[in-house]
Amino acid sequence: MKTTPMKRVTIVGDNAVEHQIVKEVHDLGATGYTYTVVHGEGARGIRPSHWEGPNAKIEVIANSELAHKILEHIAQKYFEHYAMIAYIDDVEVLRGEKFGA
Repeated sequence: MKTTPMKRVTIVGDNAVEHQIVKEVHDLGATGYTYTVVHGEGARGIRPSHWEGPNAKIEVIANSELAHKILEHIAQKYFEHYAMIAYIDDVEVLRGEKFGA
């Protein structure tokens, strides 16, 4: 079994901008993403999901250059106006060619 080292970009934040973020991630060069609805608590407390809705968690597998480009874009465009976090971690994937490896 041969794995390919890649990066996973995880973005957690306001569900209202999920579609916009997904489009921008694709425009930057990502080949796909995974989206899940999540709940949690952070520096701003628990999100009152009964009227604001849940948070979105978007994960993208990419090479290091693209992963950092996505992180920089998210930080510049969204952090000032939305309760949002983003981070990169190392992963090893099967079929790395599906992710532009």
